[in-house]
Amino acid sequence: MNRLCVALIAMLLTLGPASWASAQLLNKEAPVVVGHFHLFVTSLADHQKFWVDTLGGKAGKVGGVDVVRYPGIMLFLHVQKPTGPTRGTAFDHIGFAVPDVPALTTRVVAAGYTLTSGREPVPGQEAAAASGTQAPYGRFSYLVGPDGAKVELVTSAEKEPLPIAYHHIHFINKQYVEMQQWYMKTFNSTLRPGQTDFFIGADLPGVGYSLNFFRWEGDQSVTPVTTKGRVVDHVGFEVRNLPEFVKQLEAKGIKLSAPYRKSNRDMGGVATAMITDPWGVVIELTEGLRDLP
Repeated sequence: MNRLCVALIAMLLTLGPASWASAQLLNKEAPVVVGHFHLFVTSLADHQKFWVDTLGGKAGKVGGVDVVRYPGIMLFLHVQKPTGPTRGTAFDHIGFAVPDVPALTTRVVAAGYTLTSGREPVPGQEAAAASGTQAPYGRFSYLVGPDGAKVELVTSAEKEPLPIAYHHIHFINKQYVEMQQWYMKTFNSTLRPGQTDFFIGADLPGVGYSLNFFRWEGDQSVTPVTTKGRVVDHVGFEVRNLPEFVKQLEAKGIKLSAPYRKSNRDMGGVATAMITDPWGVVIELTEGLRDLP
C-alpha cells in the first residue's frame, strides 16, 4: 500500500470526532482549546476577501483589532508586511471542516487562489506533487491564500454541518515525533490512534481531534524558521486558570517568552502570556477569549 493510500486511510479513521474539534473556542469546559491565530497581513482587504468573502468567515473587531470569526476560532489580522509565508516554518496550515470539500475548493480556486500539496514532496518528486495529486478527493484539499497563508479543507463529520468551522492545526517537521511529544507534555494532550510513519496526532482533553504533525520530506538540511513575523505569526491556546497553567509550564522547564499579563488591551482585555516551542512556533496563551461576546 503506497503512502498516499495509508495517509488517506489514517485521515479517514481519525476524522470521526470532527464534531468535537469544530467547536473548540465554543467549548466552555475543556481545560485547553485552540482559540486564535494571529496573522501579519500585507493587505487587510486582500485577507478579508479570502477569509470572509471566499471562505465564509465573519469580519469583526476585538480590542480595536480586525478579526475574522469562524465557529470555534478567531483570526486576528494585523496590517504589517509578513517576513514570509507559513512555508518554511514548522507551522504548516489551519484546518477547517466543511460539508462539501470539492465544491468549496472549486470556488476558492475560481477566485484565484492556489491548490497545493499537503506536505513537502519527497526530494526528486516535486513535479509529481505539483501535477494534481492533491486534487480535492472529497475528503480534504489544501489551498494557499494571501501572503502564503495555507489552509486545509476536510469533510465535516457532523450530521448537520455548518458551512465552515475550525477543525485542526497541522505542523510539519523532520522531528515530527519529538514535536508531537512536546505538545503532549505542554498541553496535557494525548496520543491519537492511527499514526503512520509520517503522520501523528495529539488530542486535547475534552476536545478530541486537535493537533497534527507531518514529517518533513523536503531538504533534510533545512531547519524551520520561527513563525515570528511570518503570515501566521503565532497560534493561541485558550486555557482555564492561566496563572496556574504558567506555574505548571515552569515546573516542566518551559520558560515564558513574554510574561503573564492580567489584561491585554490588544486582545480585548483577556489575560495573556507567551511561549515558543523548540522549533520556533510562537504560542500565545490566553484566558477569557472564549468568554468574549
